[in-house]
Amino acid sequence: MKAKQKQGLARLIASVIASGAMSGIAAAQTPQVEVVHQWTSSSESFALQAVKDALVKKGLGWKDSAIAGDDGANQQQALQARLSAGNAPTAAQAQPQLLFSYAEQNELANLDTYAKAGNWDKLVSPELIPYVKYKGSWYGVPIDEHRENMLWINKKILQKYGGKAPTTWEEFNTLAEAMKKDGIIPVALGGEDWQEAEIFSDLVIGMGGPAFYKKAIIEHDPAAIQSATMGRVFDELRKIIGYTDPNRAGRDWNVATQMVIDGKAGMQIHADWAKGEFLRAGKKPGVDFVCSATPGSGHAFVWVMDSFTFFKQTNPAALANQATLANAVMDRDVQENFNLRKGSLPARNDVPQEKFDDCAKTNFADRAAGAKEGSVLPSFIENAALERDIRAAYVDVITQFVNTPSMTSAEAIKKLLASVKNA
Repeated sequence: MKAKQKQGLARLIASVIASGAMSGIAAAQTPQVEVVHQWTSSSESFALQAVKDALVKKGLGWKDSAIAGDDGANQQQALQARLSAGNAPTAAQAQPQLLFSYAEQNELANLDTYAKAGNWDKLVSPELIPYVKYKGSWYGVPIDEHRENMLWINKKILQKYGGKAPTTWEEFNTLAEAMKKDGIIPVALGGEDWQEAEIFSDLVIGMGGPAFYKKAIIEHDPAAIQSATMGRVFDELRKIIGYTDPNRAGRDWNVATQMVIDGKAGMQIHADWAKGEFLRAGKKPGVDFVCSATPGSGHAFVWVMDSFTFFKQTNPAALANQATLANAVMDRDVQENFNLRKGSLPARNDVPQEKFDDCAKTNFADRAAGAKEGSVLPSFIENAALERDIRAAYVDVITQFVNTPSMTSAEAIKKLLASVKNA
């Protein structure tokens, strides 16, 4: 290589190094928030970008601490370890019972000042407020409201069988049997315990109604647990497991959703974050897939909420960054963009519905109707309706039942009664 070429190359390398160094310095100087969360699927990451983009406009960076797996249990363990070590992040995604746990440990920042300035008590959907407050004060900023009791169907497959979504579990079974006979996997399901328990929850609301859900789940009433209705719930759960494929062990929920998207399975019983995956794959409701409430639901709306919790900080700059993040999460445009991508409804009740698709508009309508009839209810799977030890009792028995083909419904009920009593 000639001398001039060597000198030119040297200058180029020096320039790149200097540019990288300056970029690193600039990045280091940009204030940022660290957020621990479990949103790692394609649609979840896309939705979260709506928050990140809003922060960039305010001159605030984002340090992503995403921890996937086991319906957030991995995130919870990692976060608890950090709290024990005195190394709390700026904020974390948290569901209600986890928020309460962090508040009880005196780890959370009180958000009442922001809530009062932003009029959160008037803007947040009323059923969510008791689950982001602790002892009367705000400790969480809710960003979405999912509907758990949902059914997703590949439209092309459904058209082979009349094109009508089932409205009763008897119709569901007839449709599933027809698919199975034709060599189609009727129900896409993952192998995680919470996915199995979610189906159980949908059966409780669909076969017993809101009053039974309140008794059997929220109040964990012994008479309801031992009832004939609960026996039918377990019987139907056994049938549905028979409609899944034997290779589901360890499968993530979004992989199961992809099976329906690709036509490898006909249906998925899953909350409406599944819709985010359909949309991210370029699929359209009513054209490529059919959405409906699970059979027997009526207007019942079993909700799941994600919120951001903020950990105590002493540095004034860190406190200012928290304020920016909290206000961004509650921003109306951010909530609109986030939930359009995520498949959920906004936690704010003043977000216009015009941009939302027909699936969401059905859920808006059912939530409004359900509020009038007392059928807007918290999910127990997603750490809202039940304390964590009682939730674990339900999930453990459901998992045993699903994975023990010889276990009868009567035996499962007996185990559930004992487990809840001892929780």
